[in-house]
Amino acid sequence: MPGMDGIALGQEIRRLHNDLPVVLTSGYSHVLAQNGTYGFELLHKPYSVDQLSRVLRKSAI
Repeated sequence: MPGMDGIALGQEIRRLHNDLPVVLTSGYSHVLAQNGTYGFELLHKPYSVDQLSRVLRKSAI
């Protein structure tokens, strides 16, 4: 993503729409493991619809 990474985008979404769940997805989990997820849920690629559904339900609580 030119000009903004996923964490910065998630932070901006959270700032503008605090009630909207934000889920990070990455095939490069080692990068997020080193830098942290900044409080966002993380799904490792490849992920299933069931995994995504569980994370979204958990985030909605």
